[in-house]
Amino acid sequence: MKKFLKLKLFRKNEKGLTLVELLAVIVILGVIAAIAVPSIGGVIQNSKVNADTQSEELIRDAAVRYLIDRNIATTVTNVTIADLQTNGYLKAGNINRQATGVPYVSVTVAHNANTGWTATTVNTGTATPTNP
Repeated sequence: MKKFLKLKLFRKNEKGLTLVELLAVIVILGVIAAIAVPSIGGVIQNSKVNADTQSEELIRDAAVRYLIDRNIATTVTNVTIADLQTNGYLKAGNINRQATGVPYVSVTVAHNANTGWTATTVNTGTATPTNP
């Protein structure tokens, strides 16, 4: 009889997880993952948009510098990305928007004696796959 009581006490002190406890943990992890995954996707998209904004600013600045260096002060000038790359104002290679994959083709730059230089990036071309 004493042996039976000792065995019963031993079983009460066993440590471990039941199936219900494991399922509860899995459900909690699933809920956390369901909340976290969409927010991470939004952060990635926002970073691509921010990178595109900075790329466009760099391209506009390079086009203005290109025209200033060549003493071209016409009212409106279209500068291609290829011209900027060939003359060393931009690094060679494909320059695409991160968010859409559409390549930058040219920049329209205008000069006004009163207001100075203004440049807008023109996005034309077909979408190409971007690196993840």
